[in-house]
Amino acid sequence: MDRQWISWAQQARRPVAITGAGISVPSGLPTVSKTWRGFTLKEIFTVDFYRRDPLTFYDCYRDMLLDWRVARPNPAHLALAEAGVPVITQNLDGLHQKAGSRDVLELHGNLRELLCERCGALYPAHAAEANPQPLCPTCGVLLKPNIVLEGEDVRHIAVAADRVGQADLLLVIGTKLAMKPVCTLPQIAAASGIPILHCNKKAEELLPALCVYLRAEEA
Repeated sequence: MDRQWISWAQQARRPVAITGAGISVPSGLPTVSKTWRGFTLKEIFTVDFYRRDPLTFYDCYRDMLLDWRVARPNPAHLALAEAGVPVITQNLDGLHQKAGSRDVLELHGNLRELLCERCGALYPAHAAEANPQPLCPTCGVLLKPNIVLEGEDVRHIAVAADRVGQADLLLVIGTKLAMKPVCTLPQIAAASGIPILHCNKKAEELLPALCVYLRAEEA
């Protein structure tokens, strides 16, 4: 464990974590580079693909639901939850909530719900399990998974920016934050002199050790 990381953790009173797909890989969940029937998930989970071929889109979505249902939080998720660290996540899997985190901001939505884009109603994801193309019972239009697809705006980015600006330690876990607008979040921290801890590998080993110091400071 890096001594600088330990020092930052010991001094932190308002840590915030930003997480990406890498934190959930040890839980058995894929990144967007995974191939499904010759397509990568990155290719499928776009607005254009969803509009052009909703049947194939939903076939992939149902397979993702199977992976999601059996996935369990790994030690990295559990460590953040036990330390009470607020989380800003790009993930759809809900593993932070399963781990017990109470303050989770989901920038890309979630796999738990389906959304009617006409009336705004939300339905549980299992409505898509028995129906190749689930429809809103009120409007009759195709329901869309309540997730942000490529080509749509990231959600809650202003709230995320505010939380990062008020932090005194930023943990960036399982993501390179290469895309806009999430790439601006560490820039906000850096401009304010907030320490930034990057952990792209072995978070399931490093975070439990690090969060001992965060938990000790909160006690």
